Amino acid sequence: MSQFPEPPPPPPPPPGGGVPLVPAYQAAQNTPLPPGVVVSSVGKRLGGYALDVVLAIATLFIGWLIWSLIVWGDSTSPAKQLLHMKVVKKDSGLRASYGTMALRELVGKLLIMSVLSFVCAIVPLVLDFMLLWDQDRQQLWDKIAGTIVVDDPSGVLAKNTPTG
Repeated sequence: MSQFPEPPPPPPPPPGGGVPLVPAYQAAQNTPLPPGVVVSSVGKRLGGYALDVVLAIATLFIGWLIWSLIVWGDSTSPAKQLLHMKVVKKDSGLRASYGTMALRELVGKLLIMSVLSFVCAIVPLVLDFMLLWDQDRQQLWDKIAGTIVVDDPSGVLAKNTPTG
């Protein structure tokens, strides 16, 4: 008989099969999300950010801004809309309201990132990749607005879902 206790059994697989979530993302998973909606991967988040930059440049920023003002009501940005991603409130799992999206995008991204760019060029780059080490996959603007970004490929978080 060993002097060490038996290790606990592995957690059961999630309903419907698949791979259990890694513990680093458990906190974001405490957010009540409907079935089929999961926290977006780091790669998809960074890809969405890059796509937003490309769309802003391609539309001379004006088109991207108008598009953004329209889709913020759906808790998304132009790139997130194309990638079937939504922004939800971390505490409730409800879609982010238009005001929350404005706070997140205008104050969090544009204002803070522009100010920090003048202070030190490396700071915005570090903040862009903050979701690599944050357990909830949040960037600074997510923390400011209290949001997380989720994948919603089947449109579960439809327009008639309440906003928070």
